[in-house]
Amino acid sequence: MIENADFLTAFSIHRLRGEAPPPDLAILLGHRDALVRQTGFAFDSSSSWAPWLDTSYLRESEWANPDIRANVKAIAEVCASIDFVAADEERNYFGYWRGQADINVSQAPIVRLDNEGQFDFCGTTNLAGAILTAGGGGLFEEVRSWMQGIGIGSLPTVPYDLFDVDIHPSPRQLHRTLYEKLLIEEQRG
Repeated sequence: MIENADFLTAFSIHRLRGEAPPPDLAILLGHRDALVRQTGFAFDSSSSWAPWLDTSYLRESEWANPDIRANVKAIAEVCASIDFVAADEERNYFGYWRGQADINVSQAPIVRLDNEGQFDFCGTTNLAGAILTAGGGGLFEEVRSWMQGIGIGSLPTVPYDLFDVDIHPSPRQLHRTLYEKLLIEEQRG
């Protein structure tokens, strides 16, 4: 296993563009093995971690479809504005929306790219809150208590204690705009 200091350094470089992790993320990184056991969420500090960009599942006939090519390209472009930091067992990816303004990670809202290729804000103030509410309430109280016990505050009080993030364009809006533009280009060929 990678030593904690080495993991944190690599994580900062490869996941956060060299920035320090926000306080809740720093705590979770120090408890990453327990986090996996508690929630199924995992972190990866390698420079090559980008499973959300994997298109190996697409057949040649699917690549021939301009709609699919435009969608894949639009997803990749939106993902370039997200610092992904965690994944759950269902291949949903969570990260910080830097957006087109490339804001600091400490001010970036949490976004999820689900396993269907849809982007959504998580409606929480930190990654710990996103992880906590992503489970839909199954072990909410147990995980919330564990997170509080390791020093994380500012957590949702109930599984659906979320708020709307009013940032434009949102990842979903940007994806739609890019997709429409790229589809026209793909159709022209």
